[in-house]
Amino acid sequence: MKKIIPYILLAFPFSVQGQTLSIEQLWQNANQNLKYQQNQLQSRIAQQELLEIKTNRIPVFYIDANLQRNLIIPTTPVPAIAFDPNAQEGAIIPLKFATKWSSKAGVQVEWNIFNPTRKVEERQKELEIQKSELDLQLTLQNWKKDATLAYASIVFATEQYNSTQEDTQFYEELVSISKARYEAGRELSSSYIAAQQELERHNIQVYEAWSVLKEADQELRKYTNLDSIQQLSSNFEEILRNIQGFDNTNYDIKSLEVDKSISELQLASVRKQLLPTLTFNGYLGEQYFSNELKLARKEEWFGNSFVNLALRIPLSGYFTSQPTIRKISLNAELIDKQIQEITRNEEIDNTQNKLKISAAEKKLEAYKKIETLALQNKQEQQEAYKAGRILLTDYSQVLMSYKKAKQDVWQAQYDLLKLLID
Repeated sequence: MKKIIPYILLAFPFSVQGQTLSIEQLWQNANQNLKYQQNQLQSRIAQQELLEIKTNRIPVFYIDANLQRNLIIPTTPVPAIAFDPNAQEGAIIPLKFATKWSSKAGVQVEWNIFNPTRKVEERQKELEIQKSELDLQLTLQNWKKDATLAYASIVFATEQYNSTQEDTQFYEELVSISKARYEAGRELSSSYIAAQQELERHNIQVYEAWSVLKEADQELRKYTNLDSIQQLSSNFEEILRNIQGFDNTNYDIKSLEVDKSISELQLASVRKQLLPTLTFNGYLGEQYFSNELKLARKEEWFGNSFVNLALRIPLSGYFTSQPTIRKISLNAELIDKQIQEITRNEEIDNTQNKLKISAAEKKLEAYKKIETLALQNKQEQQEAYKAGRILLTDYSQVLMSYKKAKQDVWQAQYDLLKLLID
């Protein structure tokens, strides 16, 4: 990872009074991100699909009505002897078997009495809903990781910006001292010029720190709205306290476990498809036949109703389902292997991460001691320069050493935070 120059709205320079944002408040905004809302909608869609499946249990009633005008009356040949006993043997006559107008009106019911795969389909949809909820939790987990690191970057970047400003203000003081000494003839022109050059370098560092600060601000805006926020109220220690309870669940394993359950259900579904199905159909209505469109004539309406039970036995399924069954079984075995691999790697990663965290904590502690010593040296050399006992170049080296020590502390804090949250 590249060296970061921290950025924090905490104690935001030249800020006005406004709302603050803590790390806890940031996490509370997690459900406002668009990816989370998309996953929420997908979960709700899956729930509605489950309701659709459950409604298939209910018999379907509907009104069936139509009106038909036959432009050409259908005709078929029939044996003439059926209508005329004296007709010659083999003679046929054309017979019209419809009228110009016909109509049908009635109520029909369809009911899937027994479908062996229905419960399996419902359970599979429930598992898909469970998986969508796991995706929702994974989205929250990733969002919190990224948002927390973006928040921390602002914290460190603001400290860097404030520190750079303080150093620049002090260098303005040093340039004034150098100028006074030069004008009094107690310092060379080259030393006075060097002091002015160093001041300009510090001004450049302020601009660079401000640029990094603004860049970090834009990164955090990916995760929350900062338009009304003037300050970030959580420092590094508070961020650490909050991530102690961070959700580090491995949702990849949980998702694969759901996939395995779905494979088992698919296997059960294929086997149940070999069982017979039973459906019921019923119709109650009337049909109209006439060469004139006069639907009000009751004598031209004729009753038409029936009930039907249909048993369907999938004979060919016994011969064609075996490849599908083997494929699903192999897929379940593959998922088992994936779970074993991820579980094993997770155990190793956790062990490695604990070692890295321990090393990072010791590293941070050592850098803090170095920073404390560098600060002490800076303060002593600062007084020595004001008293004229050392050159400005010597003091500049001390100041650079102190800034390096502080940057090392910030980087170590960021590295530790990243290890704890990953």
